Amino acid sequence: MSSDDLFSADAVPDCYCWLPIARLTPGMVIARPVQGGHGNQVTLRIAVGTGVTTSTIAQLVNKGVECVAVLQDAAPDEAARAAAVAGHEQRLAEIFGDQPNEACRRLRDALLACGPSTC
Repeated sequence: MSSDDLFSADAVPDCYCWLPIARLTPGMVIARPVQGGHGNQVTLRIAVGTGVTTSTIAQLVNKGVECVAVLQDAAPDEAARAAAVAGHEQRLAEIFGDQPNEACRRLRDALLACGPSTC
């Protein structure tokens, strides 16, 4: 596998979730390619399968990366998934309110369709 393959969509595993950088811990494994930098200049690339270290976390913070996808051992059970969906919907209701304008409604609907991260 070439290094370019590690940054392709084909290298992405099936079972992963998105986490904010503040919730990363050493030992987690990157599940989707990560790029960071300033302006048009890419100064950080992390491949799928890379283990997270304290140095990795510091680099992500330094480059302004807000969240990354990490591997999960298994998909969450139905009860955990249902609780995550309910919490996701409740939080979006708090953010957008009962009657969002058209632009906000489209964003809210897209976020509802994406669903929650279930880490």
